[in-house]
Amino acid sequence: MDLAALSYDELQKLRRVVFRVHLRHYPLEFISDREADRIIETIGEATAQRLIKRLIDGELADGKLAK
Repeated sequence: MDLAALSYDELQKLRRVVFRVHLRHYPLEFISDREADRIIETIGEATAQRLIKRLIDGELADGKLAK
């Protein structure tokens, strides 16, 4: 996935999800924007776009499914 294709706002939203879902058990010294970007690149463009859509539609709140 090309991170340059994302807007700054979209990238920040994806990072927030990755921090709360994928990096929540990482040691604090390893949690960084660079590590989140690495994970975003591995999840693929289609998955990232679905996450962004769900964030915008309000289905995800801070990286968790909204009830």
